[in-house]
Amino acid sequence: MQLLRFTILTLFISMPAICNGLESDDDRRHKQAELDYACEEARQIALAPRKLAVYQECIDKFKKEVEYCEKQADDYNGTRVNGSPLFYDLPECEVAFENRSKYRKAD
Repeated sequence: MQLLRFTILTLFISMPAICNGLESDDDRRHKQAELDYACEEARQIALAPRKLAVYQECIDKFKKEVEYCEKQADDYNGTRVNGSPLFYDLPECEVAFENRSKYRKAD
């Protein structure tokens, strides 16, 4: 009887610690969304000089309207011909990728 009480007490005390280690699917999705957002923010910062170059080339070389050039520059995403988009090797993107990979393996 005392062993049963001890087991129940141990389980009762340790249950919050066990449950805190478990993430719900919503928690995982929310965390992944935050990591993906951080990745894209870092990419946009890294892409900014290239976007400015796209804008300047559009204005100076192609003599297009400002609104058109702004849209062209804004739409530039660093996609390369026969290659992957630029700057997914930034630390923020690697963290997001690792997190996504971790949960794919678990599922």
